[in-house]
Amino acid sequence: MNADGPNPVDVAELLDRIADLEKRLAATGDRQDMFAQALDAFEDAVHSAATVEATALAANDKDDTEPVRPPEKIDMPVLYDWVHTHVGKWAQRKIPRSATGTSGVRWCPWWFEHPEAISRFEALRRAWTFFVEAKDPTAMTMYFRDFYDRTIDALTSEIGPFHACSPAGHRESEFVPIATAPWENESEDPLTANNGAVTTTQGRPL
Repeated sequence: MNADGPNPVDVAELLDRIADLEKRLAATGDRQDMFAQALDAFEDAVHSAATVEATALAANDKDDTEPVRPPEKIDMPVLYDWVHTHVGKWAQRKIPRSATGTSGVRWCPWWFEHPEAISRFEALRRAWTFFVEAKDPTAMTMYFRDFYDRTIDALTSEIGPFHACSPAGHRESEFVPIATAPWENESEDPLTANNGAVTTTQGRPL
């Protein structure tokens, strides 16, 4: 202030300040637009990621519902050669010379006439292939302990599939009896079907 009253207003300075404020406001508006655009882009990215994830999950669900591939067919010539080499020319066991023998394991030279023996030997061959290719030095020990010994014990037991056979010949033996499925004949008791006879898996009454 001076003695005569308040200082005179500098109009030019006020105009400069107003112009500066307008520039700042304009810059603020630009930043708001930039933030809004960034937010929109972020939302789009989130939606896109969610869509991709949902599509992947749907694809995985589709894969899970696809039918399981059927097991590979058994190549009998390959299996025969394997059993001949890795059992017939390698294993040594005490075998009764007749079907009436009471001591020793049961064996059938015609093992390929026994469905159970075919399945077990094929499983054993595949296990052998896996362990032979394994780099673990103890792999074959595990193969003999967990696979070979148990398979041979199951097949050559006196109650196993070779129980009626001997080195002299193969003898047909009955399969375990299986009753008629209840949904195949709901009006009858499955255990009393066929005049009360329980049939084998081949349909023959016992």
